[in-house]
Amino acid sequence: MIKKLRLRFLWVSTLILALVISGVMGIVYWITSGIIMSQTRILMEVILDNDGELPQQWEYDSKRGSFLALNEESIYELRYFTVLINDEDVQITHMNSAIKENLAEEIAEELSNKKNDHGSVAVKGGRRINYMKKTMDDGSVMIVLLDSTSRYSLIKVIMLYMSALWFVVLLLYILVMVNYSKKLVKPFEENDERQKRFITNASHELKTPLAVISANTDLLELMNGKNKWTESTKKHVGKLQELIEDLVVLTRLEEMKDIKLEDTDISVLVTETVEPFREIIQTSGKHFETRIEPGLIAKTEKRSFQQLVSILAENAVKYCDEGGNICTELTSDNKGKHAKLCIKNTYESGENMDFSCFFERFYRADLSHNSEIPGFGIGLSMGREIAERLGGKLEAGYEDDTISFTVIL
Repeated sequence: MIKKLRLRFLWVSTLILALVISGVMGIVYWITSGIIMSQTRILMEVILDNDGELPQQWEYDSKRGSFLALNEESIYELRYFTVLINDEDVQITHMNSAIKENLAEEIAEELSNKKNDHGSVAVKGGRRINYMKKTMDDGSVMIVLLDSTSRYSLIKVIMLYMSALWFVVLLLYILVMVNYSKKLVKPFEENDERQKRFITNASHELKTPLAVISANTDLLELMNGKNKWTESTKKHVGKLQELIEDLVVLTRLEEMKDIKLEDTDISVLVTETVEPFREIIQTSGKHFETRIEPGLIAKTEKRSFQQLVSILAENAVKYCDEGGNICTELTSDNKGKHAKLCIKNTYESGENMDFSCFFERFYRADLSHNSEIPGFGIGLSMGREIAERLGGKLEAGYEDDTISFTVIL
């Protein structure tokens, strides 16, 4: 459990860091590209307002320009060309770019059919061109095309270095957290160890007085005969002994580090485990059905798997409604890679229940814990622990007044 907690903390914290850094990179990209687009629009507007050529003097707005990284020299650093379209005649009026004239005409003809007044296009040679249109007084259309390749290349370089920095930071974070997570979960580990020691010690300490109470009760029955008081005492002693055994088993399960999994015919194991319940179920007026696919092989540990099946079968017997149905199904998926065991029973009271609580220790559907149904709410917790030790998972579901517990191996 501690190992899982540590891995989960490492995974979640790394994921959060990755999302935060990715979000920061996205914001930087959005701001940078937005500034560049604003720059190009302002500069293209300046050229269009000056009949398609560089102005001799530009009225520079220092407040706005400083925010957009523009200055009085920005207009003279441009690479652009201007196109005048009149009666389907394309004429390049000004050229201050390395783009060849024939390619410039092709780009202009392509843009003349676009409805947008401004935007950007990719052209041959990996270049990026921003454009803006303006309709002149005589009905002709002037288009200024600004070569923004260097600006977009700058964005790519910035994002490339930021990505490399992001990777290095993430790698360093993982290396640091691998060691730091041990210290972080140490208090939880110590607390867990204290709980295990307490359960083990308490179990040993309780066994002696319970044995004495049981022996004294037997002696009283021999001397005075059985009565409701001695029967009640023996009943509650038995319940306490059962609780102690369950707690000890649960503690041992948590201490088990490695279980040797072997190819096992689980069809035989399930049949051998659930069949003894048939007579108990049918005697109580309930219906019992099995649908077990023969010859299913899965990697598991025989004793632990049988204990898991027994826990689920006992749970179905305890909580099945009067005159209800209990069904055990064992099937494989379509590819035959996994085996699925499902034990379900009629349980009309399960509507709108939070079934995740069923796997909590000492959880009872009857919150008063005064139910006549025997048990302490430990069984399903033990079942999930066993399923995880076997490399599988145990889940609960509810449909058509039927609760089901499914194990996937």
